[in-house]
Amino acid sequence: MSRSRSRSRDRAAPVPGGPDARLPFFQALFESTDEGLCFLGADRRVVAANGAMRRLYAGKDFDAAGPCPETGSAGEEICGNCPAEAALASGRTVSLVAETVGPKGEPRQVETVCHPLRGPDGRVFGVAEIARDVTRRFEAERDMAVATRDIEMLLGSIRSILVTLDDKDRIRRFNARAEAILGLTAGAVIGRDFFDVGLAFDGEAVREAVAESRRTLLPVRVDEVRCQVPGHGERLLGLTANPVPGPTGTVPGVLLLGQDLSEIKARELKAVHARRMQAIGGLAAGIAHEINTPIQYVGYNAGFLDEAFTDILDLLAAYGRLAEAAEAAGGADGTLAEAVRAVRRVEAQVEVAYLRDEIPAAIANSRKGIGQVTEIVSAMRQMSHPGTGDSIFFDCNAAMRDIVTITRNTWKHVADVQFDLAPELPLVYGLPHEVSQVFLNVVLNAAQAVEERVSREPWTRGRIVVTTSRTGQGVVAAVADNGPGIDPAVQGRVFDPFFTTKAVGKGTGQGLAICQAIMVRHGGSIDFATRPGEGTTFFIRFPLERAADGSP
Repeated sequence: MSRSRSRSRDRAAPVPGGPDARLPFFQALFESTDEGLCFLGADRRVVAANGAMRRLYAGKDFDAAGPCPETGSAGEEICGNCPAEAALASGRTVSLVAETVGPKGEPRQVETVCHPLRGPDGRVFGVAEIARDVTRRFEAERDMAVATRDIEMLLGSIRSILVTLDDKDRIRRFNARAEAILGLTAGAVIGRDFFDVGLAFDGEAVREAVAESRRTLLPVRVDEVRCQVPGHGERLLGLTANPVPGPTGTVPGVLLLGQDLSEIKARELKAVHARRMQAIGGLAAGIAHEINTPIQYVGYNAGFLDEAFTDILDLLAAYGRLAEAAEAAGGADGTLAEAVRAVRRVEAQVEVAYLRDEIPAAIANSRKGIGQVTEIVSAMRQMSHPGTGDSIFFDCNAAMRDIVTITRNTWKHVADVQFDLAPELPLVYGLPHEVSQVFLNVVLNAAQAVEERVSREPWTRGRIVVTTSRTGQGVVAAVADNGPGIDPAVQGRVFDPFFTTKAVGKGTGQGLAICQAIMVRHGGSIDFATRPGEGTTFFIRFPLERAADGSP
């Protein structure tokens, strides 16, 4: 075996002073390889350059007598940052990717790597330069970068929470929607344990879903879970844990997709509320219609009785004068005298004097009550009208009066309502049934606030003041009460969905949130001023350009 190896070495070793048997092989490899090869001496003089190198840098003169020329449009960029010169100076391998021009004038990307060559003494005596066309790789990397950017833009624009976790629950991706809903920035949480970034989930449902998704390699849903978000209060989230398989034998990652259900629940509740109001409106319209006809009968009959009884009183007065005249005549006629006595007996029995006073008062009170019922029916019909769905000009004062009328039962025992309505108020442009809903919520809140105070201070009489006015910015409707006011600790959350200070069963926390949404749609706003212990005033503001007053 050693003799065979010795012979192999003998055959491979060059004959001292003779031709190297390997040289033809090196020469063939040098010329046939697809990669450009070039050898330069320590003075940067080209010793040899193969055909591939000459084709890559077609504009360079590799046969020049002096150092490698730095001219030629094909190599201007690489010559300006010559890697061979840098490799000779540093003694280390230097690489560079530069743009050159192909045979047809097309731009090409060429990667050049220069390896310093050292002699037996360790000194650098030249450079081996290897060049390859990396245009396709460059284009693929560019396309990949564009695709990656597009994917990042797509993921960033998704309206769902998107968080990816590795096998250790460390966050790898945290999209913009996740930042907005969870109150954290991607830069602050990337690489950290998802369950250790300050998100306080209610229970272990999310952690268990992540673990089950890894174990079963199936999506696992957490339909509703409450989460305390740093600096943003509580969120109601819906999440799905999706397994992201890795290489065989490794623990899968997890893709968490989710939504903020608070907004969805608010929209659903608003839709349910709208349907409920529509149903109530239809019922109210039917009741109002059914009540209106008999009330008209009663009203007409009460008017008739009022007029008829006036005539009867006149007749009774005439009978009285006749009886007095008969008595004055001395009662010569026995029959007439008996008739007069009979009239006097009946007059005493029926208490005519009492009836003269009380019957007109009873009729007047009946007509007043009928008038109130008529006003309520009219207000109910106006409130329950479904509208056309199109914005119109309407009377803000009339709408406010209607609301106060139909809510009378909520405030009449605890408060007095005072109106201060601007007589020349311009019409407001919008959806009357939506604006009436805002007025209704605000007036009911005022009545409930007053009731709360009166229940604690029975000697106090509540007061609700309804005003309208025109300002330089538009039309303002205000409802003020002398209730307990709003606690400063919760004033910033008054318009938050699902937030309420009322007892369980007395509020959903959606009234003022819906009011705010309605006023935003109308180009206006709703805000309040409050003093704890003194009361609250809500202001409903409509922009001037939506007022029908002819102003610009």
